[in-house]
Amino acid sequence: MKAHIFDTHVTTANGNYYHFDVLVSDATKTQATEFAQHYLDSIGINDADIKQQACDFCHSEMANPAVKQQIEATGYYIIPMQGCPAG
Repeated sequence: MKAHIFDTHVTTANGNYYHFDVLVSDATKTQATEFAQHYLDSIGINDADIKQQACDFCHSEMANPAVKQQIEATGYYIIPMQGCPAG
């Protein structure tokens, strides 16, 4: 399966910065921003907290088995990076 990677950056009203990737399939790539918001909700960041947000297509690559399994189950896979709690 080819995974499409959306590079996501969020700054909150209080200045916290979150950087993470949203990986999706061909079937779910139009939902990348929605999946980014689901992830933010899961770590306690809601719309009222967000000052600035960008979720932009970066590139595509072959998904490893764990990523493929998660995308098939939920539609997406998150790679937390800067400021994000470890998954």
